[in-house]
Amino acid sequence: MSTPSLSRSVGNVERWLCGLSSFSSRGTYITEKSSRGTYIIEKRSSDNRSESQHEQVSHGNRTLSRSDSLNRSLSRSNSFQELMCPPLPGQVPVEPTGTSNVPTATAQGAMEASPVNKSSTEKPTKRKKLERICSLFRNVWTAIKSPFLCCSDSKAVDVVEPFVPPLDLDSEPDSDPDHSGVEPHHDSFESLYNAGEMIGSGGFGRVFKGTRKFDGKKVAIKRMRKTCNDLYLAIPGRPEPLITEVALLLMMRQEPISPYAIQLHDWFEHPRKFTLVMEYPEPCESLLDFIIRNPQLDETTARVIMRQAVLAVQHCIEHDVFHNDIHAHNFLLKKDTLELKLIDFGSGQLLSSDGYDSDIYIGLLDYCPPEVFTEPRFHAVPANVWSLGVLLYEMVNACPPFHNPTEIKEAKVTFQNANLSNECSDLIIQCLTLDPTKRPTLEQILQHRWIRNDLL
Repeated sequence: MSTPSLSRSVGNVERWLCGLSSFSSRGTYITEKSSRGTYIIEKRSSDNRSESQHEQVSHGNRTLSRSDSLNRSLSRSNSFQELMCPPLPGQVPVEPTGTSNVPTATAQGAMEASPVNKSSTEKPTKRKKLERICSLFRNVWTAIKSPFLCCSDSKAVDVVEPFVPPLDLDSEPDSDPDHSGVEPHHDSFESLYNAGEMIGSGGFGRVFKGTRKFDGKKVAIKRMRKTCNDLYLAIPGRPEPLITEVALLLMMRQEPISPYAIQLHDWFEHPRKFTLVMEYPEPCESLLDFIIRNPQLDETTARVIMRQAVLAVQHCIEHDVFHNDIHAHNFLLKKDTLELKLIDFGSGQLLSSDGYDSDIYIGLLDYCPPEVFTEPRFHAVPANVWSLGVLLYEMVNACPPFHNPTEIKEAKVTFQNANLSNECSDLIIQCLTLDPTKRPTLEQILQHRWIRNDLL
């Protein structure tokens, strides 16, 4: 290709590029795809001049048109690509290799070869000239393919990271569980259990019926979403803190194991939820449903249930666990045998001799002890004894003894069931004593005459 032909070709390319540059306007948004995702680049113009106006650039003592300015810029650049795509903010420009052999375009559109070493008398061959010409047009073509990506009158370029939608909770794959302290293995939940119908739901999560595959044992499967408010407890023998319910249930598994508290068989931690596999006493119902179906229980039935409830709470205290949410709905009752199971340790805490801040009490209001409203701190055993007194009152009177904080702080007990024995009434009054230091201990409740009546 002759030099005049080449000059005309480069000149045409320059005029075409100048035409493209006129399309750049204020507030243009370009979308670029890369291996990291989709990026939105906002381009802003540095002035308020109309596109219809012919832009001019002041240079020395004379005014250059945009085309002349572009030509001068071309003459100072190593390639069209460097002009069309200046480095983004924060990028370090990389010097091209072999610049002494790469041709540049002058303002007149002609190609100037870099000087040859004076010691060399060898002239460039036609093949080398052709390679240089091809290299020039490759650079031009690279710039032409995305002319708007970097051309802007302003150097301010905002790069917006691509939005990646979160994984769906119900469709996310289960990760390998951590079964430390239960039954260590590396199998997935699906390989070990079959989940069935949902049997309960609430703020704690959802509970499903399930079966263990290798022996067909019935289990309860509790699934809880992870939230920013989840509490984790550091317990002895565990290298890292565990979610509260798992930590407390693992502590409850220490020997001796109580038949009156629900047992944790297995647990799985996933990226966005926890799955707990627990024993499922079938057929069963909540103690609250049982009380609703059987208002004003006879004292014999109430005694059987009350004794088990006290033993369940006592077992918690002996294992340094404060359940902190004792009420009728948190007990499961096996229908055919009246066996009781304490469930839902999600509100529990580690047992503390210093007590707990009254401002963070999270138990049910109907079962809340009065010191939570009147004192800065409350303690585990007196609070549990108060809750057990409310539970016994509800079983034999078909309603709670108090309905609001004012009645709780007064602690005046009025019985709705006129047929209660004196022993039963006495135990309820002792448990619902206003002063927490004067309430009986759990051992004293178990030794009360009304509790021991069938054992005498």
